[in-house]
Amino acid sequence: MSQVKVTKIAETNVSPTILASHAATMCYNAETPELGRTIDVEKRLFNTGHHSTLEHNYWTFMIENIPVSSVIFGLHLTAPFYDTDQRSGRFSKMYDNPDMKDIKNTLATYYPEHSGETITQACQFIENGLNIYADNKERVTQMARDAIKRERPNANDKYVESNAPKFAQEQLRMFVSMIAPTALDWTVDLATICAFYRTAWTPFMRDTMDKIAEQIKTEHPDIAYMFDPSVRNTQWKNPVFKNHKTNTGAEAMGLVPEYSPKYRGTKTRPEFELLDYNYNDNLFWPSNAPDMVDVSQFDPDYMDNSLMYVRSRIHIDTGATMGQDQRHRSIRRSKPVFTGYFYLPPLLAKAGLKNDANKWMRDYYTMVNTQKYAGSIMASIAPYGMMVQYDKHAEMNALMHEQAKRTCFCAQEAVYNLAYDLRFALEKEIGSNAKIMHYLTPPCISMGKCPEGVRCCGRNREIMGKALGGYHKQREV
Repeated sequence: MSQVKVTKIAETNVSPTILASHAATMCYNAETPELGRTIDVEKRLFNTGHHSTLEHNYWTFMIENIPVSSVIFGLHLTAPFYDTDQRSGRFSKMYDNPDMKDIKNTLATYYPEHSGETITQACQFIENGLNIYADNKERVTQMARDAIKRERPNANDKYVESNAPKFAQEQLRMFVSMIAPTALDWTVDLATICAFYRTAWTPFMRDTMDKIAEQIKTEHPDIAYMFDPSVRNTQWKNPVFKNHKTNTGAEAMGLVPEYSPKYRGTKTRPEFELLDYNYNDNLFWPSNAPDMVDVSQFDPDYMDNSLMYVRSRIHIDTGATMGQDQRHRSIRRSKPVFTGYFYLPPLLAKAGLKNDANKWMRDYYTMVNTQKYAGSIMASIAPYGMMVQYDKHAEMNALMHEQAKRTCFCAQEAVYNLAYDLRFALEKEIGSNAKIMHYLTPPCISMGKCPEGVRCCGRNREIMGKALGGYHKQREV
């Protein structure tokens, strides 16, 4: 894992200079320009900020050995201008077969300013969490089997046996450090690459963008000027540790999550707060989509839906729930901050792991409050279960898309619970008969059929179909 590996696997088949020239001259010619004739892209487009012409060129990179934390707090934190397919956490080799020597080498490589003693202490924290994971895996897996049978009466034995280990792992990984390596296919346009090259705020992101820039400059030396080292960010920003109360503008808007520099304890359920909404049942346009393709962002009939919104504040675990929440890129979010809490999912709470969590997390916050540790390394090694708080602003089309995915019983327990908290909070305000409520449900209700095929959850659909009260709001798995 010691070094992030970046491999270009696809790109637009016309060079950036040629394609940007064609796009620009298309705008200012009565006749269609000839593909291949170029203009001075640097002076006429790049330096003057006409960067939409750069968005026609795309690259797909396979990024390997990048920590989960540098995806969640890095590549996926802000920009909506990308497409990603990331390896699921349940296929991580870190959980069951960790190479602590390699992890130590990785931290030493990317944080050379830290002494060997501090790196060793960080690795001990990581290893202690992995030991809690390993020591409880078999017991929690059996608890997951029992919970599936209670909650999903139609699930057959094969479903139970294939999913119990998965559900146990999903919950036990709260004790795994997000230094765990992952891999992803990342598709981005040239303008986005230029922006990320300048702003990369973690050592792992900077290394990734260095390697991407070098590959592009090698193959397209005529645009090397787009990657000027002198304009790059030189500080490792740590939004999760920043105290937003210093931002008076955010404070005036109510966007002030409460950062805690100390450990406060565990929570066994994510938290949801409805802050504000704007909804008009007379203006809402119901969906008539025939399948799972989301057409709401493309069909003019739905345009008025985008003027209505729901604003909420959530308090969730970072590694799993926040990571999944980031997949909905049409929803806007404020910066997340660590709140001092650790998420202890239902099975782990029932297994009596609260004391283990408290002792382990106190060790983490001891390091946080030691000046010899930079915030960047602490964000990199934070566990999956570290809880963050941030605000969300979802217009109705984006909300319908999110809820169709997250109210499904195949969604992870914490994600599902947040989705239903939102649904019932909004229902109290606008009523159960509001048109939007029909679409804040899984497809088996809104479309009358389950699209999951063999992955069908095995719940009792007769109960579900009678009324929303048939939903099991509380879940263990």
